[in-house]
Amino acid sequence: MNTVGSKVLEELRQLLQIALYLYLCLVALLLYASSVAGAHHMEYVHLGYAAVKALVLAKLVLLGHWLHLGERHRNRRLIYSVLYQALALWALLVVLSLIEQFVEGFFHGHSIAAGLAELRGNTIGKVLAQSLILFLVLFPYVALRQLGAVLGPGKLRQLFLASPG
Repeated sequence: MNTVGSKVLEELRQLLQIALYLYLCLVALLLYASSVAGAHHMEYVHLGYAAVKALVLAKLVLLGHWLHLGERHRNRRLIYSVLYQALALWALLVVLSLIEQFVEGFFHGHSIAAGLAELRGNTIGKVLAQSLILFLVLFPYVALRQLGAVLGPGKLRQLFLASPG
């Protein structure tokens, strides 16, 4: 296979892996929120929205990797490197998600003022909780990714999937 084709397939594989991880996290949060609210079932539309949101967030995470976001501290202790990159990706996702909401509102005929009013309608506690959850989802992803880079190609997969012995 040519280099471009293999590179496209590799990036698609990465996108789908990240999206699957994010989707599972989002579904777990939806199930939790639904159980706290006392709902007896979850609407399928929420699962579809979670799938789309996971794909969008995964694409933004890949954008962060392409920009080498947070990789400046790779030569420091692993915990600092992981924290820095997770924070950098978190900031990127928060900012680009806000921009996405404004663009989506614009295409639905809402003004920027309406978008700002909706943002102000969110309580600071809700915004902080969502931001913290996003960071907590990103942290293990970044940690495993960096650990895999430190161990070398295929070593992390071998550690997790190889038979003991």
